[in-house]
Amino acid sequence: MPPVAEVQPWLKGTFAGGPVSGLNYSGSATGARTTDADGQYEYVAGETLSFSIGALPLGSAAGFGSLSPLSISEGAASTADPQVINKLVLLQTLDADGDLNNGIQITDVVRDTVSKYATALDFKQSSTAFRTSLTKLLADLEQAKAFTDLDPRARTARTAAAAQEQFIRATSARQVVTTTGGSLRGFESSPSTWQFLGIPYAQPPIGDLRWRAPLPAKPWNGVREATAWSDQAAQTTALERFGEGGMSEDSLYLNVTAPKSASKLPVMVWFHGGGFTSLTSNTKPFNNAKALVTQGVVQVAVNQRLGPFGYIAHPMLSAESGYGGSGNYGQMDLIMALQWVKANIAAFGGDPDNVTIFGESGGGRKVLSLMASPRASGLFHKAISQSGTLIPDTRTLASAEAIGLALQKRLNATSIEEMRARPWPEVVAAAATLVPYTNIDQHYLPNSERVSFESRTHNDVPFLGVVNTNDTVDPIQTAKSVFPWMAQYSVSPHYTALFSQVPGGWRTRGVQTYHSGELAYVFNAPESVVTHYLLDLVIDPATNKKLVIGDLNGNGVTGSAGDTQDILTSAGIDGVDLQAVQNSMAIWTQFARSGSPTVPGLVDWPTYTPATDAYVELGATPLVKSGFSNVFP
Repeated sequence: MPPVAEVQPWLKGTFAGGPVSGLNYSGSATGARTTDADGQYEYVAGETLSFSIGALPLGSAAGFGSLSPLSISEGAASTADPQVINKLVLLQTLDADGDLNNGIQITDVVRDTVSKYATALDFKQSSTAFRTSLTKLLADLEQAKAFTDLDPRARTARTAAAAQEQFIRATSARQVVTTTGGSLRGFESSPSTWQFLGIPYAQPPIGDLRWRAPLPAKPWNGVREATAWSDQAAQTTALERFGEGGMSEDSLYLNVTAPKSASKLPVMVWFHGGGFTSLTSNTKPFNNAKALVTQGVVQVAVNQRLGPFGYIAHPMLSAESGYGGSGNYGQMDLIMALQWVKANIAAFGGDPDNVTIFGESGGGRKVLSLMASPRASGLFHKAISQSGTLIPDTRTLASAEAIGLALQKRLNATSIEEMRARPWPEVVAAAATLVPYTNIDQHYLPNSERVSFESRTHNDVPFLGVVNTNDTVDPIQTAKSVFPWMAQYSVSPHYTALFSQVPGGWRTRGVQTYHSGELAYVFNAPESVVTHYLLDLVIDPATNKKLVIGDLNGNGVTGSAGDTQDILTSAGIDGVDLQAVQNSMAIWTQFARSGSPTVPGLVDWPTYTPATDAYVELGATPLVKSGFSNVFP
């Protein structure tokens, strides 16, 4: 009887950095196959596997539990190798739905189209040249309708830096948590920190859901990756470069950064600035693992609808809403994010009963507005407004609806259905110069924000109000006139701060701190002070008009005239700035922890009342002072 051939056991592996589904692979025993929906491949021990996208070869390696563009690139020692970077760029660019947290999906049409370029693509050229070589391929894929993401703009190639960073996150140490929506796999963002990017807290507000209250995110099966930035909210596309990730209406996501040892830690939920129309929480400083979380808190950074998608009201929308009003959708997004935090943050080591909301500029206004909304009751327990304002007061529903009617006219649309069908870039363009914000919609806000405080129906929680020495007009007026009556109508303690720290190189020239100047210190990113200075003062998000940065170097050139490099070199970050970083982080997190910004050994912070008029000046050393009402002329 002839001997029976030994059956080789099948082993399974995952193509890392994605995972990548629909990738072609073959081996002598395996034959020709494609990776499955989970990015897995099968092989037998000792077998060499070759990977490709259709007819375009990517490389080969001995079968192993995890292979990647690095391990299949001959001679490559690290992700810095051009052929590795270019393969990462290609794979991430070709993802069908553009959401890398769903894994990279290589479809039939993508494989067929890429095959036509098998001899034209050279992975060993520079990343710049390689990205340029993808132009025709991407045009063909657009023509073939290969992409299903929610951005109507043409797909562009991922940058080398973004592709490399994504791969590093996806192949770092990992952590899985379970939420009400499903399991999430985050990554190690520092030796002591886990981070989870792009967590959905609501359904994409697209199609019929545009201009409606948010709905909870649909649950998912399996483990969702949380290594990729979500899209920034739809807005003026020129601002996309200031954030991470793409841009579309599919933006209702948040990021969580938590110490690895977290257990019932205070939670700080961040709302970004940019008025109600622009910017994002998807920035590296706002999600810095070496910042606030090092002080023993869990941080959440939220993205929400902006501009015409977040705050437009319209008579037809009011008629269909069921409560007689419309608008304020961006604020409702924030409430849904806070509901998500309440339900899920314990899984990340946070305390759902100790939540502080904080934001700067427009984010500070959103904080003040949430304090006035009964819909946010019980969802947060402390509040910090940095350069926020309640000036002007809440719009009436009629005035908000008038802006919606103006948008309809600019779109030349006859109905809400027609307006909902317009691509988001068209709506953004039509909404230029329209500046929507909160209105009395009888749902999110039954009264104006000011009336809510004056009638003592607001969410009465400990409050820290921060303004900068050389702030813009509305935050200064808020500090002068709004802070006093907020304290007057509140039982919870209120505290005020005047932030005066500026980079060392500017202090010698007498430059005063500016709108949002505290951001770089609170988020331990003093080098980003330049970006914030340029962004906040060169472009006013509410008007899209340039403001003037003074001549910081004595060369007669102002920032608005292109003095960017001079601003960069003149900042001169020094040891005093680094100490101010530590002080700021300690104060902010102590307030989140206890409801008081008093830090033993650093500052004994008095409560603010119109009678005491007490405040603390935050410079190189915190100084307790009186006479806050006289700080600004």
